[in-house]
Amino acid sequence: MSKKQPNRLAKLIDHQAFAGSALPQTLADDMRLYLQATTEIKELLVDCLPEEILNNCWVVGLTAEQLILSVGSMTAANHIRYLQSAYLQVLTEQSITFNQLKQIRVVVAKNTANHDYSKPSSALSATLSKPLKAHENQALSQNTKRTISQAAEHVTTDENLKKALLRLINS
Repeated sequence: MSKKQPNRLAKLIDHQAFAGSALPQTLADDMRLYLQATTEIKELLVDCLPEEILNNCWVVGLTAEQLILSVGSMTAANHIRYLQSAYLQVLTEQSITFNQLKQIRVVVAKNTANHDYSKPSSALSATLSKPLKAHENQALSQNTKRTISQAAEHVTTDENLKKALLRLINS
């Protein structure tokens, strides 16, 4: 057997080492594009998306007219889908990369690499599951106030709930 051919009986790791660790050029180019787009998305939407969603948001597909985002929870996906038109407007007006964008698709991808199944699946659900008293003395971040304000204006139809949400962000 020549040295250039891997042993058929070798372990998978030996075959992978033989194949080399470099990604195929097209895959490497796509990955670079998606990482650059992710960085740009996070910069453009920093004042729009809650930090918990922004930290777990990745571009996983991109064409001139369609952006595919991966997020870590169904709650995050629903949030982006609900406010898609507002996010589209921000992206198309403020970026050359996304100026022809027509649609944002969202997929939920759980990160299982460091996942502890005894804990809630995301920082967002962990925050929501804590008792309110634990946060009484903490000031709300600007992103949180903006999210609550948007929910009060665009989502909530109950007047008493609207007033309570607005009092919360003004306190």
